[in-house]
Amino acid sequence: MSILYVVGIGPGDLDHMTFHATEAIERAQVVVGYKTYLGFIEPLLDGKEVVSSGMMKEVDRCREALDAAAAGKTVALVSSGDAGVYGMAGLAMELAATMTAPPEIVVVPGVSAVQAAASVLGAPLMHDFAVISLSDLLTPWDVIERRLVAAAAADFVVALYNPRSKGRVTQIEEARTILLAARASTTPVGIVRNACREGETRVVTTLASMLDHEIDMFSLVIIGNSATFVDREGRMVTPRGYKAGPGAEGPGAGEQQKNSVDGQLSDSPSRILNSRSPIPDPGSPASHSRSLMVVGTASDVGKSVVTAGICRIMKNRGFSVAPFKSQNMALNSAVTPEGGEIGRAQAVQAEACGIEPHTDMNPILLKPTTDCGSQVIVQGAVVGNMTVREYNDYKPTAFEKARESFGRLAAGHDLVVIEGAGSIAEINLKRHDIANLKVAEMAGCKAVLVADIDRGGVFAQIVGTLELLEPHERERIAGVIINKFRGDASLLAPGIGFIEERTGVPVLGVVPCFSGFRLPEEDSVALEKRKAENGDRGPAADRLNIGVVKLSRISNYTDFDALEAEPDVQLTYVEGEEQLRGLDLLVIPGSKATTTDLFFLMERGLFPAIQSFTGPIVGICGGYQMLGKRVADPHAVESDIREAEGLGLLDVVTVMLEQKSTHRAAAELLPSGFLVAPRCRGGLAGYEIHMGETILGPSVRPFARITSRSGAPVEVLDGAVSSDGRVFGTYLHGIFDNAVFRTSLLNRLRKAKGLAERRPGQGGDDPFNLLAAHLEKHLNIDRMLELCGLGGMLPE
Repeated sequence: MSILYVVGIGPGDLDHMTFHATEAIERAQVVVGYKTYLGFIEPLLDGKEVVSSGMMKEVDRCREALDAAAAGKTVALVSSGDAGVYGMAGLAMELAATMTAPPEIVVVPGVSAVQAAASVLGAPLMHDFAVISLSDLLTPWDVIERRLVAAAAADFVVALYNPRSKGRVTQIEEARTILLAARASTTPVGIVRNACREGETRVVTTLASMLDHEIDMFSLVIIGNSATFVDREGRMVTPRGYKAGPGAEGPGAGEQQKNSVDGQLSDSPSRILNSRSPIPDPGSPASHSRSLMVVGTASDVGKSVVTAGICRIMKNRGFSVAPFKSQNMALNSAVTPEGGEIGRAQAVQAEACGIEPHTDMNPILLKPTTDCGSQVIVQGAVVGNMTVREYNDYKPTAFEKARESFGRLAAGHDLVVIEGAGSIAEINLKRHDIANLKVAEMAGCKAVLVADIDRGGVFAQIVGTLELLEPHERERIAGVIINKFRGDASLLAPGIGFIEERTGVPVLGVVPCFSGFRLPEEDSVALEKRKAENGDRGPAADRLNIGVVKLSRISNYTDFDALEAEPDVQLTYVEGEEQLRGLDLLVIPGSKATTTDLFFLMERGLFPAIQSFTGPIVGICGGYQMLGKRVADPHAVESDIREAEGLGLLDVVTVMLEQKSTHRAAAELLPSGFLVAPRCRGGLAGYEIHMGETILGPSVRPFARITSRSGAPVEVLDGAVSSDGRVFGTYLHGIFDNAVFRTSLLNRLRKAKGLAERRPGQGGDDPFNLLAAHLEKHLNIDRMLELCGLGGMLPE
């Protein structure tokens, strides 16, 4: 009878071939294989008929081997490693099943690549392990992801075949991200290239650093489990569980491994396999905390406000709560007590929790500098400016930082309330997502979906969003919140019934528009809404008219929320020179790219118009720099424009520095400052976020003296005031939040216009408590907590 030997030739060196494999090739009249593998066994091919082909020709090779064997020849079909492990054995049997008279098939085992690599690394496979190929040519990537998650959750040692090729570069990064969500960044990792053959290299590193080393199609990567350690000789060892005695080394030689595995097995297999979130190690911070996530159908649907409200509700119930947003793209930022920079919304949410803001609450902050690039701030500190492509390459590192930050928050609080970013259904962005449902997977939590009925099409928003999610993503959604409703909520009943029947996701409530609270927006797009929301506050002669220049890279425009809240102030964002007419005060705000925005003012015709404006002018941070004679950026810190002419309204020049200054600050006015705000008493509070240093000329005087930075006493002069007090600039963001200073400045303007002066406003009800009461009235909070797996939760 004709015979087809399917031969595993091992890793490629003849010394590692089995006797049976050598014998099968010797018996064969025809040897069929991939040309590279045939090269490994060339000395055995003398006198044989050899059929060789290249990559992607596996089916053709297999058919030729079967046909030759069926014709009566003895044939050897060659596989590298073991023929039954990602080899040709299975394909040969599949194709043989379609033949009328197939040959006999004999599978000859060989040393597999994972065995060879393990022998080079030490003994990493001494306990249960999973072998997964990262090639998505034959297996869909979402299936590979689910297998990675299951293996990570179950604490298997994981061996990765086909980790990277020229055409597949991101899969190994995503695999690492999934594994990092389940095990420590210090977990040992071995990378072996050309195992047990010529050109062999070996690297033992960690999960955090593995991508710093060469990985390609000739590599095999082995990631240890929670017990794997590296011995004194640099070998990876995964203990089997034997009692190794007092001389045993490493964390795997005792109770740790048992606790880790036993703890994970307390979850049912169905839960592990049907959830993409790894089961936290009982010793990890995440296992001691609970969390829920607030996600949206789009940007600006109210996620930040809902998150803040839930934070205050849970604080009022006695819980220690913290907010978290892994990645925030925002022009409005805040400074923590330690001097780190985070998104302003998370600082406000921290206030709702009754705690100080911390960089862990927003570990990744992106501040756009161009249409295709941003300044990247990680855990409060600037990493650098990156293009979109550069940042996508950096994302695995960034996500590890986010995971670290979440772990610390989870360890220190009863509950972490997580906010997503934009829409969760942006299918073009999902692959690189580190801000939405991938964060819920990392935290092992459920999410509530917020939809905005005010913008119209709310039912399409909800259904469309859920339909675009993968099944495992939809499992994360515990309920829906319909936000910003105006009118009779009972009219929505048929639509809500349809949503619940169509999607199987309950609607947790309909929240009416809430006018008593506004969180800082994240980008300048929201400024368009201000025009409609603010309305007209009476005749121009009976009010103060304040204009804020709408720069192309405007930042921290939350500086002006307090001015906007004054009952006799009409605040507008200036886009053209005609809007300068009739203003009682012109403000030039902060900018993320000062030199770029100076050219923007020229392009819009605003540059000469501002120079000709005769009323009072204020410049905050970048706006202060623009008021000067010149701005130099020798290191191209903000843009490629190295120098730009300033407006020349203050006798100052600014040089951009490579190091960013971020501080909470306390200050006191100097004599020139009282020209700006007469009769202002008491100190000032604010924060600094700037890259530049400004030098004063002889015709201006400093505005204030900074007395404290990030809690440390200092004496630093700030800002500049023109000799007549008409123009002033300062680096202090938040200066208008100082009620006495704001009232003194506005009273100066009121007096000049013949309007009645006002006293500083008295504080009313806590807006966070008002927001919490509003949400509790319209949402079923207890049901939401129950659906999120947090029902019956008690403060610790």
